[in-house]
Amino acid sequence: MAKKPCRIHYRRLSREEGAFPDETLSDRIAAALEADGGDGSKIKEHVKHRTVNVPTQPEYQRALNNFAVDDTYVFGTTCLFAPGQMQALLKLADDDAQPELEAVLEAYEIAEQAAPEGHEYLHGLSYWLAVGDHFYQIQSASLQVGAMEQYLTWLLASKANVIGAEHYVQLQALFDQDQLADDEPTFIQVGGIVPETLHADPPQPEDPANVIEVEEREKLGGGALGWAKSREILNDLYGALKAQELIDAVPDEAALEVLVSIGYRAKKRKIQKNFMKDLASGLRNLPDGEVTVRTKSGTSKGADARLFQDMGITKVDGASGLLVLEDARDQMLEVHRRFLHDGKITP
Repeated sequence: MAKKPCRIHYRRLSREEGAFPDETLSDRIAAALEADGGDGSKIKEHVKHRTVNVPTQPEYQRALNNFAVDDTYVFGTTCLFAPGQMQALLKLADDDAQPELEAVLEAYEIAEQAAPEGHEYLHGLSYWLAVGDHFYQIQSASLQVGAMEQYLTWLLASKANVIGAEHYVQLQALFDQDQLADDEPTFIQVGGIVPETLHADPPQPEDPANVIEVEEREKLGGGALGWAKSREILNDLYGALKAQELIDAVPDEAALEVLVSIGYRAKKRKIQKNFMKDLASGLRNLPDGEVTVRTKSGTSKGADARLFQDMGITKVDGASGLLVLEDARDQMLEVHRRFLHDGKITP
């Protein structure tokens, strides 16, 4: 059967400052599924017990759908949907029947259609595996690690009460030591192209002076860093009006890139290690491919310095975007085995 290339992201539960009780993450998820759903039935018995509104977008809901519980792991899928929302469809048939309107280019008809009765359109589907405190996830654009932190905190603390109200789920990113080798990182780079300035076929900038690089230094030992990206970075630096002026000044044949370099100045290796740990925490939820590391040699270490593994996972059928659940679970278990064997993570 056909396979789909998937990136499996690694995170580990943070236990700093009593954020989580003594039990493991997978143990608490399994316990939550066995807890009472509020009507005498268990949470695992009805999807409605596992469904919650998205905090910042109450019209959307997240739900733990499929799941499998083992003595050592919990595997599951999390869905994002908007009840009752219609889906825009592009009608490709009967192209010749297009109405003729002056100054309007030929176009296909666009119409909206509700989901069949008893169904909802999915806006995101994420596959994940918890093994002890280790967490592996095949993300979707709308269901990344930050969304899983929110959902699992709600499920464990608010819904099932298997962790205290003062506890929460924070999934810590790790930097891939195989990418860093023996080099010590000197700074981490975050950023990307401002979407409003991205035009068709943008050429590579020939003059490095056209790239705006902003170097930001934070005090050592600081807490988690939450960085805005692209347009938001410009707004923070220059204000909304000046940021818009910069964007408007970009010619059509170019694209504006914003890079934030986060570095340190310290002679003690201990300080450097603590600093990198804080950065790994603060940058844990940035989208795939937005975090790179530079070392003393000045070499950028990969498109994403956080720990991950690319795997091929069997699709439901050749034209489907859905994965075979058993193979998704088995491939994530295999990644866990490899990471332990290669010393990238500790039990």
